[in-house]
Amino acid sequence: METKEKKIKVRGTGTYDPADNTFGFVPFNEAPSTQTDVKKCAGGGKRWVTTGSDPSKMISLKSKESSADQYADFVSQFNALTKDLKPKKPVAMPDNLRVVKEQGLECWLDDAKNEMTFRGTIDLSRHSRDWQAEVLRQVQLVVRRLPASERFNKVINNIKNGGLNYV
Repeated sequence: METKEKKIKVRGTGTYDPADNTFGFVPFNEAPSTQTDVKKCAGGGKRWVTTGSDPSKMISLKSKESSADQYADFVSQFNALTKDLKPKKPVAMPDNLRVVKEQGLECWLDDAKNEMTFRGTIDLSRHSRDWQAEVLRQVQLVVRRLPASERFNKVINNIKNGGLNYV
């Protein structure tokens, strides 16, 4: 059987030395890889570390244009590729979960986890002597504001009913 050779275009660097009239060529595809510690996940996502003097961690996510939910594709790949990475400080809570934001107080409600998170900020330069009173004021503010939140009431009622109602 006869094999047919086909021409292939190859990127590289050509050098010409006029002293001895020679030409050399070094193809790029023979260079060492610029990616190390490569991890891939279902859906086409990939995470790697670049090589060089200042390595970087890189992520690429992939979703088909015809996908019914591209956002979900990206989120699932991101979660799979970063499950071994832990944040040094808590990631900011999303605004769509916030139920209270006033007078130095923020409160978030995560319906899916049945969790409530609240954070109070106190300016100690203004409240250096009465910081305890300010903490108490903020706790009372949470207790007064939450019953006005329809989402909060749905979650509480769902928990009271044994989780029978879908929130």
